[in-house]
Amino acid sequence: MCNSRAKGREGVQGVNTLRNLIVAGCLFFGLASAQAAKVNGIINFQGDTVHMELSGQQNWDYDVKRLDKKGQVVVEMTVPALDESTIGSLSSFKSDFVTSVAVDRKGPDGKNVIQFTLSGEDIETFDYLTDQPSRLIMDFYVNPSAKPKKDSKAVAKKDTQIPTELPAKDLKPVAKAKTDKNRKPAADTLAIADQGVGFAANDSVKSGIFDGGDPDYSRFSVKDYEIKEEAMIRAKDNYYIPFPMLETPVSYWEKMKITPAIYQISPQSTEENKQARLLLTLFEKQRYGVYLKTQAWFKDKYPKSEYNEVIDFMTADVHLALWQEEGRMKDYDEAMQKYKEAVAKYPRSPLAERTSVKTGFLALEKGDALNSLRLFQEHIDNKKFSGKESVSKDLARLGMGLAFMKLNKWTDAIAQFDQVEKEATNRDLKVEAAYRRGDVWVRGKNYAKAVDEYQKALKKYPEGQGSYPNAFFNQAESLFMMNKYPQSLDTYREFVKKFPSSNHSAFAMTRMGELLEIFGADKSRVMGAYLETYFRYGETPNAVIARLRLLSARMKGMKPKEVNHAVEEIMSLAKKIDLPNIEQFATVMVADGYTHRGEHQKAVDLLSKYYKEHPTSVDVPLLTNRIVSNINDKLESEVNEGNFIKALKTHSQYADNWLKNSKRLDTKYNVGRAFEMAGVPVEAERYYKDVLNRIYAIRGTAEAKEIQVKEQIPSEDELNLRLSNVFTQEQKYNQAYDYLKNIKAPEKMDEKAQIERVNIAVRLLEKRGDNDSAVRYLGELLRTWKGQPQLVAEPYLKLAELQVKQSKPDEAIQSLEMIDKLQSDSGKISPVIHAKALEMMGDIYLDKKQQDLATGSYEKLLEKYEDNRPLSSIRYKLGQIYFKAGEIQKAAEVWNDFKGDKSGFWKNLAQEQLKNSEWRDGYKKYIKRIPAMSENEQGQ
Repeated sequence: MCNSRAKGREGVQGVNTLRNLIVAGCLFFGLASAQAAKVNGIINFQGDTVHMELSGQQNWDYDVKRLDKKGQVVVEMTVPALDESTIGSLSSFKSDFVTSVAVDRKGPDGKNVIQFTLSGEDIETFDYLTDQPSRLIMDFYVNPSAKPKKDSKAVAKKDTQIPTELPAKDLKPVAKAKTDKNRKPAADTLAIADQGVGFAANDSVKSGIFDGGDPDYSRFSVKDYEIKEEAMIRAKDNYYIPFPMLETPVSYWEKMKITPAIYQISPQSTEENKQARLLLTLFEKQRYGVYLKTQAWFKDKYPKSEYNEVIDFMTADVHLALWQEEGRMKDYDEAMQKYKEAVAKYPRSPLAERTSVKTGFLALEKGDALNSLRLFQEHIDNKKFSGKESVSKDLARLGMGLAFMKLNKWTDAIAQFDQVEKEATNRDLKVEAAYRRGDVWVRGKNYAKAVDEYQKALKKYPEGQGSYPNAFFNQAESLFMMNKYPQSLDTYREFVKKFPSSNHSAFAMTRMGELLEIFGADKSRVMGAYLETYFRYGETPNAVIARLRLLSARMKGMKPKEVNHAVEEIMSLAKKIDLPNIEQFATVMVADGYTHRGEHQKAVDLLSKYYKEHPTSVDVPLLTNRIVSNINDKLESEVNEGNFIKALKTHSQYADNWLKNSKRLDTKYNVGRAFEMAGVPVEAERYYKDVLNRIYAIRGTAEAKEIQVKEQIPSEDELNLRLSNVFTQEQKYNQAYDYLKNIKAPEKMDEKAQIERVNIAVRLLEKRGDNDSAVRYLGELLRTWKGQPQLVAEPYLKLAELQVKQSKPDEAIQSLEMIDKLQSDSGKISPVIHAKALEMMGDIYLDKKQQDLATGSYEKLLEKYEDNRPLSSIRYKLGQIYFKAGEIQKAAEVWNDFKGDKSGFWKNLAQEQLKNSEWRDGYKKYIKRIPAMSENEQGQ
């Protein structure tokens, strides 16, 4: 489109000269534009559809007609000029639906006309435009409701044989992109057709993506019995970003914007008329720069022109259009001033009443609520407009209600809507006022009142359900904020069913996924909801939250490089949507991803950094709880790994900052465990007692249940066990015994804890000198044990020790043989326990004078563990057995294999044994095999 403002003259010397400049300039720029931007496109077969796609224009000016030419159905599409490659691909295309395509290069206004010959009347077309990128698309498909034809080609051929004298005619306009320039001028009052909302509600067809397999979205429903209380408690610590309120546009204001005033000037032969019609032409062609200069010239030459009324309103429209295009405030101010002057100067004009209402809504749309209130009130007070029952005045009251709402004047806004609903003669305005009362309370965060108002409106005016999506989305969000999750989910589902193409549908589906997570639904269903949101709504800003949650959840299984890319994507996506605290939400999502990966330090560092950089805007409880939770998880991980030194360092690092005011019981418990492992039972005792006393204090309360869900706290029995153990280490046996007795349900403890309990009990009985009771205790455990076999190795060892003290060596050997058998069967016995068992078994056999069995135990011990454990004493003992039995050769062979730097003492002892032997000369060759002895002999 030619923009003559940039090339305008310094002054207007004459009408003909100005007109020639305009025409020449438009022709020049029009030709340049035509040469610079030709349309390109493709046509192909996609599934059951012939798909044509054109690109190369930002604003499309096209026309489509369906014609009957000589018995053949032809669709003519007039489009901007195509490039040569596109013309070639179109002309060569053929299919069962489109039998031929022809392109006429000599269409109107330099355009091309594409002629599609269809195979039959059952072939329908659908044309539409897309934004970002801008595309013009035409699809051809078989109408499923049409009667089936055996051979569409045969039908088409048969039709060509039917004689007809009718010329080509327009059968069915598919779409019309051009504005109808033959509309009547604006009326003298604001006329609104009644029952518009009712007709809209009866229209069941909506645009958007529908699910034929699950039209009720039942995949997002949850039965009452499927809701898990623990999941709902855990969800209290989750982060749910508030979604923006859905603000439904004022329907009649939207109509006013898309149906602007049409100005007409009847042709006359006077020069003044010609110049006025030139201004009208410039206005219609949107040559605003030239228009303003020409209008100033016209006003000077014809100050009292009969066309001033039309020109004044047009001039205001020009300034408004310039503001909308270029965003300059001076154009907006000029437009509003011109509108005000025109309404005041021509109060009886057909445009006055309409323009007066228009200025109020313009100010409201711009965000100037206070000025819009004044403009709406002036309109209502203007007696020159229609009477008290004027539709325009009801519309102004509706606008006042919206202005009061934006100014947070809740009761004043409600009063305006109440008045419109009560007094308006137009039912559509009554309906709109009723449906907007809920919006007031949503903005006021009075969610209970908002839900009540929406439900009243839906019940009283059911015909408005299809026109006011705010009644569903805002109600669902209000229910969510009230923690009424089941009702919220049902309302969100209803919203998505009714308005799948709404911009807020992505928010709704995201929230449904979050609600499924709150209810404790399977993770696959939750992720499925986020995936579907992203699939349906793609890269639109409102689908960003679902994408962030997906990326955060997937970080757990990613490789390090993939994690870095995911973090970058999360932070970049957060910048694409304008929501409160979106950066904080993205930071929390990244931190949660690190937490799922077990990278707790990264999560702590990230959250701490954000906290320090945003001290005034940060959600303190949210970030603090997450930081403390990650510190605790780090502590627990380090303790479970046995790295108590690192755990104590972690606690020391955060004890005076993040953990200073923390009341988490699991954190204290983990610190106690670290001190216990470090051999500091006094400190461990203090932490364990704090935790146990707190658990006793809140027993049976809602707080206790919440802590059990949110924290990894031990049971009372586990704490009693830990305290019994630390008191045993402190040699406070009576207290240890008391805590051991406090264990109420040992069978519910894990197997490792059960074994530990038995070991502590046996140790305490042994300290009391009651070995018989200790043996009975162990024997009962071992006879009834059904858990992991390897866990009873230590009790068997202790039992053997007690049986030795009872002078029952045979029974002790049976217990030790069980340990050896468990190791042979499972290979999971602790090397320390197995080594002790073999040594004790050898010692018992030796005491029983069963040297053969003793040597077998010692040899097995050396074979398995000498490389990793200091067993020089055992090797010496084994050689000693052979030596005393007179098997000097075997003794020498055994003593020849001492290992380790610390075996010197036993080597020397063995050397002395062999040197002092009366058979030294006879077995000298064996002695020389020991390196130290050989050197000594040579020295002597």
